[in-house]
Formats: sequence, C-alpha cells, structure tokens
Amino acid sequence: MTARRSAVAFFLLILALAGPLWLVSDRLGVIGSLRIPTSDLALAFTPMIAGLALVVWREGWGRAALLLRSAVDVTTIRGGRWIAAACLLPPLIYLTSWGLMRLSGADHPIPTPDLPRLALLFALFLVLAAGEEIGWMGYAFDPLQQRWGALGASIVLAIPWWLGHLPSMSAIGASRSDMAWWLLGAFGLRILMTWIYNNSAASLCAMLIFHALLNLSRIATFPVVGAHYVGAYQAVAYVVVAALALAVVWITRGRLGEAR
Repeated sequence: MTARRSAVAFFLLILALAGPLWLVSDRLGVIGSLRIPTSDLALAFTPMIAGLALVVWREGWGRAALLLRSAVDVTTIRGGRWIAAACLLPPLIYLTSWGLMRLSGADHPIPTPDLPRLALLFALFLVLAAGEEIGWMGYAFDPLQQRWGALGASIVLAIPWWLGHLPSMSAIGASRSDMAWWLLGAFGLRILMTWIYNNSAASLCAMLIFHALLNLSRIATFPVVGAHYVGAYQAVAYVVVAALALAVVWITRGRLGEAR
C-alpha cells in the first residue's frame, strides 16, 4: 500500500495545518518551567493528522485503523536487542552528554530524578510521540525509503522534522547556533531511528518509545529550569548523536538494516 502514498502530499498538508499555529505561537506562551511552547501541543499532532487523513482518503478507514493500532502494539517489535536499543539509546545519549559536560568543567549537579513527575511526563511524551511518528514513520518513511534508500530517506525526513521545530525554538529564544546544532541532531536521530525501525521489523511502536524516552531523558538529565534548552547542553548531545549515527552508517555500510 505504501506505493500509493505521497510524501510530497504529506509534507504539504502538514504545512497547511501547522502554518496557522506557527503564526499564533508567540501569543500562546510557554508551559511552565518546561518552557515548551503551548502551540507545540497542537503542532505535535499535525503529522499524525496529515498521515491519517491521506490514508483514509486513498486507502480507507480500515487501513487508518491498522496504522493507529501498529503504534501501540508492542508485539510488533521483533528481537529483544532492538527493544533494548529503543529503550536504552536515549538515556545513554544524555547521560554521555552529561558526563562530557562534567569532564569539560561545567558545574552541573548530579541528576536526582523526580520519579512520579517523570512517569507523568513519559505518558505525555508517548502521546506526543504518537502525534509525530504516526505521520513521520508510519506514513511518510516507507515510500521515501523505497525511492531513496534507508540513508537517503533518513536525511530527507530529517529536514522537515528540523524545520518544524524552528518556530517553537525561536519562541523560547533559541539562537541561530542552537538551530544549526539541532540540524545535526535531526540528521543523526533520524538515522538512528531508521536503523532501529528497519531492524525491529518496521515497528512503529519502537519509534514511539524511542522518541518519548529521548524527550524524557533530556529533562531527567538536565532538570534545571530551562537548562535542557541551553545551547551547550544540546550541542554536546547532538555531537554524541552524530557520532553514534556515523558509527551505525559505517557498520551497516549505509544500509541501516534495509532489506536487500
């Protein structure tokens, strides 16, 4: 069925849905100490809405229901090590980043996670991850991979993913340097996600878990108010991500688990 799916139509529909929200983002403010723009709560669901709308239009309600079901079906993840990869890579990235910051002399305290708060945030981040990944990976990725290959599809998908975050980054005061570092992170993260996706039998559920834990790990590791948006912390994390992505590309010779 992916042959009938159009990534171009998907990206254009997202733009039409997200445009009005970007325009009012500054007026809506941010969510407490997390400094998450309020508009992001709606923007996070535009990929899912776009993907499901196109599936319903071209493939019917039954296919849309299957797409939704695949996002929450843990049994679709094939292989214990890929479940481990989806769960462990995000905290590894940010713990490594924290360690590198400490080694560089940054005066950052040892994290003392608030477990009840993190549990609630994880539930929220899972819902938000579903809003994004049902569209990005559930709808757009497979036709992109069929045309451009695993590595090419990762790079193509990273660009609108990066662009989609820029208005909210601007709303919280991110610099151009921060946005440039995020581009490096977007490329690296999409490569890692493609690698896990292809090796876990194209599990959309694995993508939700990875995405949610990535956001949670950032906040758990840098819990100081607003610290997880400070450029230095994010830049180090994205360098770690890029290093891991380059290692995966080298080990897999750029195939990222894509079927031959």
